Amino acid sequence: MAETDNQRAPPMPQDGRPPDQNQMAARDRRALRAEDLSEEEVAAIEASEMQPGFEHLDAELASVVEVGVDFARKLRARGDAAKGRPADKAFRDSLFDDS
Repeated sequence: MAETDNQRAPPMPQDGRPPDQNQMAARDRRALRAEDLSEEEVAAIEASEMQPGFEHLDAELASVVEVGVDFARKLRARGDAAKGRPADKAFRDSLFDDS
């Protein structure tokens, strides 16, 4: 029986130490575009719950999403969709608050 990618052990590091558990977990993660998800998959994600003890991640995620949405809105407002030109560097730099 052939091994799948998820069944193969990661290669041993050059120094002979066992592989890092974080590296092993990261190897199994996959990025998906939201547009590629079916309605059933979106519903399953919405219905899922986090294990107790990780509530602080909700606030962190909400903050990151809020910043990203604000960034995208400002960028879209500044850009010229008809010409397909991106916003200039000065504008992109102005979106980051260094205070």
